[in-house]
Amino acid sequence: MRVMFSVLLVCFLVSCTKDKTLQSCSGDCMPNMVSYEIDIKPLIIQSCATNNGPGTGCHDAWIFEYENVLSSVQSGDFRRVIVEDKSMPKIPNNFNIEPLTADEIKLFECWICDGAPNN
Repeated sequence: MRVMFSVLLVCFLVSCTKDKTLQSCSGDCMPNMVSYEIDIKPLIIQSCATNNGPGTGCHDAWIFEYENVLSSVQSGDFRRVIVEDKSMPKIPNNFNIEPLTADEIKLFECWICDGAPNN
C-alpha cells in the first residue's frame, strides 16, 4: 500500500511540474527548435562574458558550464531575468553590451520550455 501511494505521489508531482511548464510556454515553440550549443550559449557569451565581472548583470565564471546554466534554469532564475524581467544583460552597462532582441528572448523562452536540453 505504501509503495502504491509513493508511486501515485511521484506521478502526481511530475504531472504538476510538467503542466506548469507547458502553461508558461507560448504556442509557437516547437520541440528541439533551439540548440544550446548553436543558439543559447553564444547569446549567453555575447551578453555576459565580458571578463569584467558582475557589473554586466551576470557573473562570468558560471556561464561556461552547461550544468550551472541548467541549475539556474531549474531554479527559475534564468527565465525570470531573461524572459520575464528582461534584466539580463544589465542595461545600461559600461561594457557596450546591447539588450537582447525580442527574437533572442524568444529563443531563450523556447529553449527553457523545451526542458533546456544540452544539444
